[in-house]
Amino acid sequence: MNKVLSISVAAYNAADCLDKCVKSLVNNQVADKLEIIIVNDGSKDATAELGRKYQAEYPNSVVFIDKENGGHGSTINASLKVATGKYYKIVDSDDWVEKAGIEKLVTALEESDADLVLNSFYNVQEESGEKTYRSVFESQDPQLRAAKTLADIKDAYNPVMHGSTFKTQVLRDCHLKIDEHCFYVDNEMMLYPLPYIKTVQVLDFPVYDYLIGSVGQSINMKNMIKNRAQHVHVIEQVARYYTDQVTDPVVSEIYLRLLQKIINKQYQIFFTMDSKQAKGELLDFEEYLQKHAPAIYRQVPEMIGRKGQVISFNRRTGYKFYGLTLNILKPLMK
Repeated sequence: MNKVLSISVAAYNAADCLDKCVKSLVNNQVADKLEIIIVNDGSKDATAELGRKYQAEYPNSVVFIDKENGGHGSTINASLKVATGKYYKIVDSDDWVEKAGIEKLVTALEESDADLVLNSFYNVQEESGEKTYRSVFESQDPQLRAAKTLADIKDAYNPVMHGSTFKTQVLRDCHLKIDEHCFYVDNEMMLYPLPYIKTVQVLDFPVYDYLIGSVGQSINMKNMIKNRAQHVHVIEQVARYYTDQVTDPVVSEIYLRLLQKIINKQYQIFFTMDSKQAKGELLDFEEYLQKHAPAIYRQVPEMIGRKGQVISFNRRTGYKFYGLTLNILKPLMK
């Protein structure tokens, strides 16, 4: 049977959570239409054994890949190479899907020919289990449900992996290659295919349960400061890609909306750090943008809100008073 949907499950030291994820994917009425690609990313626990166990138990649905550690991007690259489904979706090993949601999604995908299919999803608090409904749109305009192209959603679409399913051929057409050994590459996953998306379909039901609130998550600010070089690297990659590849104004508007968010987060990292330590890194970052993505460099002060006051002043003064201006203006940025 031809598979409707390939699901890439990145599994690194996931022995404690993988069962919940996989069971949510196989305990439904559409499991035979799913290709669940579990990619063990060099785990040091029992993840590999579990992956082989699931493949043996569900041979018509589960594909297991065992590889050396390479980060989340490497699992996407590995699974995309073998994916046979008409569509492709990513589900992290500590997340899971709604039974009704995945069944309705697969039914819709069988009939769809859209390049990008969008769904709502749930944020789930790790400690309390409380679920919050989330949309991929920043607006509740009901007309968005009838969208057929990126132009129809350009003013409201917020690209997030949890609400996105791509036509597999589109990812291959754009020669998708995600950075390896790097956090924050979900931004690359969402941005690189955009110039190749011609049609969209919006489904008005949640599919994905996204676990939040873990101290170990890469988006925790302490971890972001620790891993800031990787965050900078991803921004530099997608900013350069924007400069070199994005020409369509609709794609540009959506691209810049997400880029604005991650650039804003990067300046928040710089401003949270000790100013002496951060100054050199910030100057290197700005120099890269000015050289390789000048249009974005010029827009940074507008992109980052009140923090832009610090940047604008210091650009004019050659960053001679960076520590002083940061201390003075910090209360305005809260």
